[in-house]
Amino acid sequence: MPPYGSLNVSKWLGVATVIAAMLAGASYAHGQKQTERYIPLGQSPGLSGKTTALGVVESANSAARAITVAGRTFRVTERTRIWLDRSRIKLTTQDGSFADLQPGRRVEVMPESGTPGAPAAWIKVEMTASGGANR
Repeated sequence: MPPYGSLNVSKWLGVATVIAAMLAGASYAHGQKQTERYIPLGQSPGLSGKTTALGVVESANSAARAITVAGRTFRVTERTRIWLDRSRIKLTTQDGSFADLQPGRRVEVMPESGTPGAPAAWIKVEMTASGGANR
């Protein structure tokens, strides 16, 4: 057998390994996107505190459909998903609305992009037994 025969096998094995790793990573990312609403506020692996903004709603402007969190302003569009994280009171997550983005409530905001004033892709609102006020 020529010496390049074994090289060919290891080359194909390497390519197969890379493809498998890419598919596994894509599957994980897709899976997290589908289940993000069920992950408690501040606990999204690889996102919370790195890509997302965590803090309390400092202001909410319903006319401009924008909120300010941790000194950053985020637009809330018709595509923005708002979820009420009720894990602290042992209840399931529910869909929310702009009315739930009240000043003083603790939230996590995922921007669509890293540019200032970018629309929010999703917002999680932490709900507590006191109705969500987390000052």
